[in-house]
Amino acid sequence: MKQRILLPVLLLIAVIGTSCVSQHNVERNYSDLKPDVVRLELTMDDYQYMGDVNIEVEYKTYGIFSKILTVNGEKYDPRFYHKTNIAFRRKVKLGKLKLALHKVLELYPNADYIIPASFNDQVEHMMGGRIHKRTMTLKVYAINKISAAQAEQMHKAEVQALDNKNAALNQQVEALQAELNATKEALEKAELEVRISEQKNTKNRRR
Repeated sequence: MKQRILLPVLLLIAVIGTSCVSQHNVERNYSDLKPDVVRLELTMDDYQYMGDVNIEVEYKTYGIFSKILTVNGEKYDPRFYHKTNIAFRRKVKLGKLKLALHKVLELYPNADYIIPASFNDQVEHMMGGRIHKRTMTLKVYAINKISAAQAEQMHKAEVQALDNKNAALNQQVEALQAELNATKEALEKAELEVRISEQKNTKNRRR
């Protein structure tokens, strides 16, 4: 008896559940005009060189233990330090130099491309351990904010402005030279007049 009653009730619940208002949409697009991968190709012409940054860390090693002494020339305090993560290739092993990377973004906060250029590890041997001084030079680039055509136009405008400035300076020099020549001629004329006057006075005295 219970089974006869339970079965219609379950069917009724199933009907009510399937009749609830709901909607979903499934969309697929297999067109070649909608690629799965988008690749941005850039060359060094698209970057602007900003400068070099030298980072440095000095530390002592005692067997398997180590103690950091300085980071970028400043005394290291393990309670207060600045850590910056910059993704390089797997071949670039930074080690403790990671603590010095913050200098790059402090000097060039708008950097877009950073290349490790050189690495040096200076080791001083001592009793029971060693002192390492590791340095690395990184080249910093930023994406050009202007196109090559705009850069060329700006360069031409700068060259034209310099030419105009040089022309104005040449005109000033010519004007000063003409004024100097006129002054020189006036002085020579005045000296000549003074000599003639002196000669006349001398003749009059002799008479």
